[in-house]
Amino acid sequence: MLKTFLRFIRSVIIGFLWSYAFIIFSNFIMFKLWNFNILSARSWYTISAFWQSGGVIKTGKDYMFLSMLFLLPVFWVLGWRYFCKVSYADILLYPINKYNSYIIKKYGHNSKRIVLKNMKSSQKMIEEIKNELESIRPEKAKEVQNIRQQINQIISSEIKKD
Repeated sequence: MLKTFLRFIRSVIIGFLWSYAFIIFSNFIMFKLWNFNILSARSWYTISAFWQSGGVIKTGKDYMFLSMLFLLPVFWVLGWRYFCKVSYADILLYPINKYNSYIIKKYGHNSKRIVLKNMKSSQKMIEEIKNELESIRPEKAKEVQNIRQQINQIISSEIKKD
């Protein structure tokens, strides 16, 4: 529930920021290309008056203007969806990733061979592990060995006497 609420809040914030940026950008483009201000009621009234008085779309520039007006809401929605899916950690880490790729390209590109140091074969690793395990094993007490040797000597001397 909390995760869904946080996603909703994130989408709303992204929507506000994207809408602001989109309106400013699209207004700039429309004004530069067709001298049409999207935010001005006067511009919309001019188009309405032109259309109501029987205006005809004649040139390719007119078609482009009309298609741009119809596509602005589509671009707005698609942009909002895109920015909701973007990973902002990737955006924040972009300079670091770019620097890393530059260093890799600079130093790692022309190397003719790859040298791996301190690499051991699996057989050597197994032998080293066995040696470590043997060194960890508790040694038999010396007293036990001495007692066994004494018992063996007594038994062998008894056998010789008989």
